[in-house]
Amino acid sequence: MKNRGLFSVWFAVLWIGVWAQPSKPLVLGILTDVQYCDCDALGIRNYRLSAAKLDSCVATFNAQPPDAVFCLGDMIDHRYESYDSVLPRFRNLKAPFYPVPGNHDYMIRGARKQEVPGLLGLQNSYYAVDLGGWLFLALNGNDLSYFAPQSKAQKQERNEMVSDLFSSLRFTGMAWNGGIGKAQAQWLKEQLSRAEEEGKKVILLCHFPLVAPHNHTLFNNREIFALIQPYSCVKAWFCGHYHAGGYQEKDGIHLVNFHGMVDTPVNAFATVTLTDDSIRIKGYGREPSRNLPIRKTAPTAP
Repeated sequence: MKNRGLFSVWFAVLWIGVWAQPSKPLVLGILTDVQYCDCDALGIRNYRLSAAKLDSCVATFNAQPPDAVFCLGDMIDHRYESYDSVLPRFRNLKAPFYPVPGNHDYMIRGARKQEVPGLLGLQNSYYAVDLGGWLFLALNGNDLSYFAPQSKAQKQERNEMVSDLFSSLRFTGMAWNGGIGKAQAQWLKEQLSRAEEEGKKVILLCHFPLVAPHNHTLFNNREIFALIQPYSCVKAWFCGHYHAGGYQEKDGIHLVNFHGMVDTPVNAFATVTLTDDSIRIKGYGREPSRNLPIRKTAPTAP
């Protein structure tokens, strides 16, 4: 009986030790704003050079490869034909690939705008990717847009939102931005509530920033931040759109604006390693490297 008791204690200690082991790090590839076009450079944007930079990025990812690759929007600058050059390059990725459309992805002839989700392999304009202890919510910042196709209801919600923004002297309602509609916001809230209950860590991915200079943000950036802020499961918001990039931490949430690949001859992309306690970004080219601690507890209510 004594030996059996010692065995039970030993087994319990062993089980606790195994259970307490840190989870295996998850590695992502991140890039944004390739904005390829077979057209002449405009200022610092060398559109043709983006093809070679994308090839280099794909080769770097394939040498690892990461667990998933996310493109945060603007694969092309404009012209439907640009997809013929860009999409085969993304298909060369060894890792699962998840696109998050940007505003430029819809800057094509009106009749073909409806084809964009299908071209990108998207069944839904916003979606969730569950990779074990991490949940990635890819948000559609073109839900309310001046470039993406809009239903009558979307146009009405967009127009009312933008009118209210400008009436309040908020200038985020610029045509180059986009917004998240009520239905998507409700979906986001439901996803975060479930993630909180299941103990998952969440990263939100959207083309548009919540905070950026020169009004390069979501239309309803403040409202969406107010929605996500109470959820301790939210660890970061990854975005593109503002090509100069940027970073800030706000109420424990890391707001990471990745640099646009199209600007300057220097490349820009990153691998992101996710551990139980940190988000480690290894930048390539002009993308800076960062080591970001993960918040552990819920923010204090105001």
